[in-house]
Amino acid sequence: MIQSNLSNKIIRKAGNNLKLNQAKKDDLDIISTFRSNHVQLMKMLVKTISKKLPKPLFIARRLKRLSSIQAKLQRFDGMCLDRMQDIGGVRAVFKNNNEVKQFVKRIQSVYYGKRSVFKIVKENDYISNPKDDGYRSYHIVFKYNGKINEVNGYHIELQLRDSLQHYWATAVEILALRSSTNIKAGYGDECFKRFFWLCAELLAGNNNYKEEIKKLDEKYQILALLSGLNVVCDNIEKKEKADNLYLMVLDTKDGILKLSAFGKGQLELAKNIYQSLETNDSTQSVLVSVDSVKKLKRAYPNYFLDAKHFIKEVRERTK
Repeated sequence: MIQSNLSNKIIRKAGNNLKLNQAKKDDLDIISTFRSNHVQLMKMLVKTISKKLPKPLFIARRLKRLSSIQAKLQRFDGMCLDRMQDIGGVRAVFKNNNEVKQFVKRIQSVYYGKRSVFKIVKENDYISNPKDDGYRSYHIVFKYNGKINEVNGYHIELQLRDSLQHYWATAVEILALRSSTNIKAGYGDECFKRFFWLCAELLAGNNNYKEEIKKLDEKYQILALLSGLNVVCDNIEKKEKADNLYLMVLDTKDGILKLSAFGKGQLELAKNIYQSLETNDSTQSVLVSVDSVKKLKRAYPNYFLDAKHFIKEVRERTK
C-alpha cells in the first residue's frame, strides 16, 4: 500500500542526514516508506514488460538496500535521495546478448512517442560501452506519470543483461560480501579489480587475456575463494507465498541464509522487518520479488554465495 504525506523536501532532508551519517529513527522511517512506495510501480512495470518478446529467462525486482543508498549519496556530489533513479530496480536476464538488443528495441517502440504511465527518461548502454570496472548491462530509467499522485515523478530502473553478464555481476557481489574488495564501489585490491575486468572481457568474447587470467588466479586463488563458499538454508522450498515477496538475510560470517516470504497485504510488515535488519553490520539484507523460489536462486545467486556458473565459464574459456 502506497503511503502519502512524503514531500520531496522531507525525503531530501532524510537523505542528506543519511549522507552525513546523522540519520535518526525518523529519517530512517521516511527513507523506508519512500523506498517501499516503489513496490507498486515495480509490479506495474513488470506486468507490462513480461508480455514483451523475446521472453527473459527471469524477471526480478528489488528495493535498494540502505547501505547502497548511503554509499551512492556519499559517492556522487549533488546526489539527492528524492532524485535517485534506482531505488526500485527491475532486472531481466536473457539467454544471450542478441535477445537483450531485441528486447531493448521492443521496449523503445512501446514507450517512445506513445502515451503511457511510464516514460523513458534515460538510457545507459553499458554493453556497448562497459563501465571501467568491466560491468555490462543495459539500463533504462522510467518515470511514472500516472494517476497515483503520491508517487508521481518516481523513477524505476530496468536492467537488461544476458546470462554471462549476470554471472560476472553475481561473482563481483559475492567477492564484496566475503572480502575487503568492492569492485562496484571502486575500492579494494588491484589484483581482484584486474582479474574481474579481464574476465568481463573474456565473457564478452575477447580471448586475448587468457594467460593473464590464469596467472592471476594461480597466484591469488580467486576462483578457489569464490568456490569455497556455502550457504545453509532452512526449508527454503516450503516458503512460497502468493505475492512472491521475499526478505533475504545473509549472515556472511556463518554462511546462513534466512528467507522469509510475505503474502498479499504484508508489504508493511516486510518493510518494517527489512528496516530493522539493515543496521546489523553482520548481515546483508534485501527485499525482492520473483515468481518462485527457484527463480529467486537464479536472480540473486550472490545471496546464496553461488558463483559456480561464473567459475565454470572462466575455467572452460581459459583452457
